[in-house]
Amino acid sequence: MRQSAGIGALLVAMAACGGDGGKSTAGAGGAPPGAGGATGAGGATGAGGEAPGVPAYGRFGQASTTFTLPAPDPKEGERPAIAYPELTESFPDVDWTALDRLYIPAGEYRSILLGGLPERSADRPLVITNLGGQVRVGGDAANYLFVLKGGKGWILTGRYDPVSKTGDEGFRGHAEGAFAHSQGTYGIFIDDAFSKTGLSGLAIGGGASDFELDTIEVARVEFAGVMAKTDDDGQATMRNVKIHDLYVHDVGSEGIYFGSTQAQPQHAFERLEVYDNRFLRAGTEALQVGQLGSDCEIHHNVLGPGAVRWRSAFDHYQDGNVQFGQRYGSSSFHHNIVIGTGDLFVELFPTRVDQDPRSPEDTISFTDNYFADTSLTGVYTHAVDTGATIRFERNVFLGFHFNYDEVYPDTEEPVQVFGVGSNAPNPHLLRDNTVDGPYPFIKWLFDSVTAEDNPTAAVPRVRFRDFMAGAIDENYRLLEWWTDRATLSPDERAVVYPKGAHVLHQGALYEALEESQGEQPDQHPGVWRALPPPADDVRLSADSPHQGLGIRWPPP
Repeated sequence: MRQSAGIGALLVAMAACGGDGGKSTAGAGGAPPGAGGATGAGGATGAGGEAPGVPAYGRFGQASTTFTLPAPDPKEGERPAIAYPELTESFPDVDWTALDRLYIPAGEYRSILLGGLPERSADRPLVITNLGGQVRVGGDAANYLFVLKGGKGWILTGRYDPVSKTGDEGFRGHAEGAFAHSQGTYGIFIDDAFSKTGLSGLAIGGGASDFELDTIEVARVEFAGVMAKTDDDGQATMRNVKIHDLYVHDVGSEGIYFGSTQAQPQHAFERLEVYDNRFLRAGTEALQVGQLGSDCEIHHNVLGPGAVRWRSAFDHYQDGNVQFGQRYGSSSFHHNIVIGTGDLFVELFPTRVDQDPRSPEDTISFTDNYFADTSLTGVYTHAVDTGATIRFERNVFLGFHFNYDEVYPDTEEPVQVFGVGSNAPNPHLLRDNTVDGPYPFIKWLFDSVTAEDNPTAAVPRVRFRDFMAGAIDENYRLLEWWTDRATLSPDERAVVYPKGAHVLHQGALYEALEESQGEQPDQHPGVWRALPPPADDVRLSADSPHQGLGIRWPPP
């Protein structure tokens, strides 16, 4: 959720993630089929892979002690739910200090809540994974979907690994290179089918820290795909968090939403790393990270198209791609592919909290990124004095398609790509950025800004192996969330779709066979042609320009 209603506007608040709890049921644990004879601690080392291009197995170590949550009894008329608000108290006979695997039995669930997770060390993490098939969550209008609370030193993974005994052989996702058409193939799959407004897919809070999310799919949730924050607790710093190999797509709002946007006190993040993820077709921002502290790094992701819901999002001006809020310390955003935005590719919020440990050496760096396709312009940094140096270097910008006034009619065409808040005190170093478009990189300079060698020149487009194909891959602003009216425009004007328009509706793609207004795609097959699901293999093709950006495969 954006922190401002337009550049320079006031903060807005968001309702905290809630939960309806559930009855704790005791049950016995057990090793997975075929796990007999496994020895050793649950560390992060193990055997190598079996073939070129296949990741090394055994990344979570071997499992000597396991526990399987009991399969819940379904209620009449709805899917079963797993709910343990205080997990360790519900199973006092389990040695939570030494358990290697916590298994969630395969099944289709209304919701899952695992609260009161144990605190473990980084060299002996608790690995939480699916057992016996796919764990699928959502689609039943629950009060929440998948919630994890508290604890340290835990990993949630749907990765198939026969050595570490995680995941399932029949639900491998992309973990062995099968990126194309991998929808629904992940061991942990959260898909709410837009059953209820306001729901996020995977939510982490309750003071959780030192955790990892790996090889999980989230789709068709009405709000954020993945959310992590413990609201209103300035001491609940989330440290040493790793988010990788996620596939989040076709969500109503943010792809990823980390950090509270409510008034202080709120906790910071330290050593957050977000890498090798696909956050595709997000209704608002593809990536929103706020309250960042020291040593946070966002790299090698594919982000977008973002802001596909820009005409009818939950509030005004919820139409960027990357929202980045830095409080203290140094953080970096590099080697990402950022495609499709409404007003801005990046909105940067230097965030001043008086008790934070700021230093003159603090730096926020955006380097070696690819930005393409916007309805307005590129970057804006707010004029808040935190003392940090803001660096934008070796980035490329292309695809300027001004039509922002279709929703916000008072908007004038931009005159520059990079905007700095008036008389911003934070030093800005802007070097070696290239713009392929009608506007200069920066026009209005202040004493805090150093701009050097930022030319206007042709920039070739990236080529993905197999994404959405056709015209959309040449301009990601051609894809929009279907709506009958632009509810964010002052007059809530009707939206008329021309022949050939491409829309996203209920997580599916459609192409207009003729001009229309108010004709819902899934109910008017004579007006809208349903398109095949996108392949979503957003690795760069071998002949693509800009090699080294985005998803890395094989992983390093």
